[in-house]
Amino acid sequence: MEVSFGPAFLPSLDDLAPASTSRILQAIQRFQSNSSSPGLNFEKLHGRAGAKRLWTFRASQSLRVLVAREGETAVALFAGEHNAVYELADKSAFVVPKAGAPTLIRFAASNGPTDDTAATDMAGMPTARLDDPGRSILDHWTTPELLRAGFNESDVAVLRTVRGEDALLDALPDEAKLDLAIECSEKSPEEFFQPEMFGDDGATDFRDAIVKRGALAGLSSLLDADEMARLLSGPIEDWMLFLHPEQRAIVDRHYSGPARVRGSAGTGKTVVAIHRAAALAQRDATPGKPTILFTTFIKSLPPVFKNLYQRLPNAVPGAVEFVHIDRLANRVCREAGIVPALNKAHIDQAFDGAWADVVGPGTPLRTSRLTRYYVRDEVREVIKGRGIDSLDEYLRMERTGRRTRFTSAMRRQAWTLREEWDRRMAAAGVTDFPDVVRWARDLARKRQSPTFRSAIVDEGQDFTLVGLQFVQALVAPARQPDSPNGLFIVGDGAQKIYPGGFTLAQAGIDVRGNSSVLRVNYRNSHEIITAAMACTGSEQVDDIGETYLRGDEDVRGISARQGVKPVLFRGGDFGGQIRYVAETAKRLANAASLDLGDIGVLAPTNKLVNQTQGGLQAMSVDCQPLANFDGTSTSRVKIGTFKRAKGLEFKVVFLLGLGDDSFPSPKRHWQTVEEYEERRALETTELFVAMTRARDGLFLICDDEPCDAIYEGLQHIDEVAV
Repeated sequence: MEVSFGPAFLPSLDDLAPASTSRILQAIQRFQSNSSSPGLNFEKLHGRAGAKRLWTFRASQSLRVLVAREGETAVALFAGEHNAVYELADKSAFVVPKAGAPTLIRFAASNGPTDDTAATDMAGMPTARLDDPGRSILDHWTTPELLRAGFNESDVAVLRTVRGEDALLDALPDEAKLDLAIECSEKSPEEFFQPEMFGDDGATDFRDAIVKRGALAGLSSLLDADEMARLLSGPIEDWMLFLHPEQRAIVDRHYSGPARVRGSAGTGKTVVAIHRAAALAQRDATPGKPTILFTTFIKSLPPVFKNLYQRLPNAVPGAVEFVHIDRLANRVCREAGIVPALNKAHIDQAFDGAWADVVGPGTPLRTSRLTRYYVRDEVREVIKGRGIDSLDEYLRMERTGRRTRFTSAMRRQAWTLREEWDRRMAAAGVTDFPDVVRWARDLARKRQSPTFRSAIVDEGQDFTLVGLQFVQALVAPARQPDSPNGLFIVGDGAQKIYPGGFTLAQAGIDVRGNSSVLRVNYRNSHEIITAAMACTGSEQVDDIGETYLRGDEDVRGISARQGVKPVLFRGGDFGGQIRYVAETAKRLANAASLDLGDIGVLAPTNKLVNQTQGGLQAMSVDCQPLANFDGTSTSRVKIGTFKRAKGLEFKVVFLLGLGDDSFPSPKRHWQTVEEYEERRALETTELFVAMTRARDGLFLICDDEPCDAIYEGLQHIDEVAV
């Protein structure tokens, strides 16, 4: 038996306890092996539209699974408590149009009685179930529809009283009308009156429709017993790739030029991007070098995304290159005979020398009391990141994404600092990363033909303007028009964790008419995303051309499922916090549907990550650092910084370092209020990113008192005692 998952099946599992989910998944495996097993009580449902294909089987005394089935092909539609499953089935149909028909496979509410009498009879009565012998087998037909089918008014009156197929033999002695009534009981009016549009009872037609058109309706690919066993025994990485209909439309869409997809945390932007890569690769699956580029700003993510891509059944081997933006820029320069010398220590020394020479006592930058780190970011992310060519241009430009006031005198001195820093780096024979990306952009623009047919940018809000222009040049060199399906940008300004910013218009990228928004949060439970927004939602977001508050209702996304509130644990000393994390992780891992490898432990700094890893390993909890995680499934707890976790998800997340004296980083006495607030906003975004990595469970750990952000969301958080 081959089984596909319908779009409502996985969300239905999210509403169940882990033990119930485990029983249902085990029942699916038994169903695939032997659907006639007595313990499953596999039964066909009668009397509703499309019911000739609707079946249920038992997962436990109280749990049922609803499937559509023909021959050795089935679609798992919904799972849950007995009554909930039958009530859904009672009002639903699974309709499979024939090839070429202008409708889609669908599982949805069927047409019910629309005449006043039938509606009145049903109002005030408990909902009937398909297995209920006390209900009419033609309730899904209206009186006008029955008359049109060939019954007279007397027949209809009789049919409204029939309770089960056996009663038809006595109620309709006319053999022709008896056959007609049985046929109507097994079909929807739509199927009956337009048979040319819908599949017949043939198992071959049913399977062919699922294979060829199921994806358009949000159905997963068909899995045989071995594939199902691997999936159900696997980690969360395999489930991350399930595609919903809203996302599928974006994946398959033809774009006339550059396109952008945005959405809040958990809406599946990266899932869409990975599927988009596969779809584009299939359109031109010719052997040779990769024709599709998939690039990110976080250097640890490309191998993870490559691993996920390779799990897709429609992945074209070797067709997509997954690479970090800096590595790609370095390669383009080397291909042109330019070998960048990237030595961080020498780059830092050059900056320190330039700072000492240029920013003396009484100068605008010194009297501003801005730290050298802020000014360094100004040079790297604003001047160089925006590709500013002259002082005049810098003086005129809007510093998008920077909130601290920068006067003309300060800008002039920052420009002088940039020039001196560049001079010192040249003398030392080294190059900074922003310069390499700019060189690569200019080289790519000079190429006679595109380097890639299509380019996908994940987390586009974290790129610099020059970085995004570089990727665009790889698919549309200078003097060439934007190619259809060329540049595809996904991201969320509410998760921007690096300084600086720009708008797409400033980058010369026009996505008008090619922009989409994902609004359904498929990852986080309602409780987790609500708490994350309560803790961080008041922050302003600069989203490459749009400005809003992170918690605004029209951008925050809608959670698709319910869960449990996040938990706050005040652990006292560090040892107490580590013991709680270790003991809780082990306890959770004993649950049937959770492995230690599905757990993420995150902290705001590398120092705290290292301390936490040492503490957990001392308590026999093996850890996998995110810095070298490539997406391969392991049974080790994943551990890393808030930043490093970006783009990933875990069933359960523990966040440490959230005490009021440690998060966000304390204000230094020499920092201005404006600079501190800008840094605090970025760190708060990191917290939002970290909280929204959690799918089912979120644990917030502090010493004695939580930070202000956690206090803001306390009403949405449960506390546990030490």
